[in-house]
Amino acid sequence: MSISAILWDYDGTLADSSKKNIEVTLEILRHFIPDVDENVPEALSSRSSYLDAQGKLSDWKELYRVCYGLNEEEIRKAGEMWTPTQLKNRTLSDIFKGMDSVLKEFEHVKMGVCSQNGREEISRSLEHHGLLKYFGSIVGYGDVPYDRQKPDPTAFLICLDELKIADRNGTFVYVGDHSVDVAFGRNAESALKKSFPGARVVCAAMHHAGYYSGDDENFPPDFSAKSPEELLEILKQIENETF
Repeated sequence: MSISAILWDYDGTLADSSKKNIEVTLEILRHFIPDVDENVPEALSSRSSYLDAQGKLSDWKELYRVCYGLNEEEIRKAGEMWTPTQLKNRTLSDIFKGMDSVLKEFEHVKMGVCSQNGREEISRSLEHHGLLKYFGSIVGYGDVPYDRQKPDPTAFLICLDELKIADRNGTFVYVGDHSVDVAFGRNAESALKKSFPGARVVCAAMHHAGYYSGDDENFPPDFSAKSPEELLEILKQIENETF
């Protein structure tokens, strides 16, 4: 059975955007915490601290609340500031080594990105690395209402609309690196089955070296890979129904 579409997370899955995200976060926090440069939050003190905080918390909103001390209204304003602040920052995120080969191997399958990063930034980065051609849709933070971000399945459904997939009685794959990505895939399957009982969403976790080292037992993925090579074999298994 063929795969109807592969949807991807961006940060931590396709791209190592930690350096840029730290820079952008600090710029945003200067609007709420005047002395943030003299008292940098622990979660922003180093790449490893940033990734550790992200791995322990459910999403970016909790990160801003728990680690940076912002209230709900400030978090909402910070979300509105993300895309314009990010686009002003000229740092380009690196694509993880080997991911280009995975994308090339599956260029015959419709693919899209569902991320809480900005559409423009993702497009700019992928184009810089020569990978934008593989994606028929990119759904970012600004394309989804504030209260319907991951793990709500709205972005998944928008992505399928943009990929022009009308018959959704098929196998879809979502590749991410965090428990919220697994929850996102599970919620997407539930939403799809309301109209398409034959729909299935397979969740694959990609754990790059230096990022989140393991799966959340509360949100276990269907497959887990520790290298692009492993992920490629998993996608082949799913496509050939050999699992």
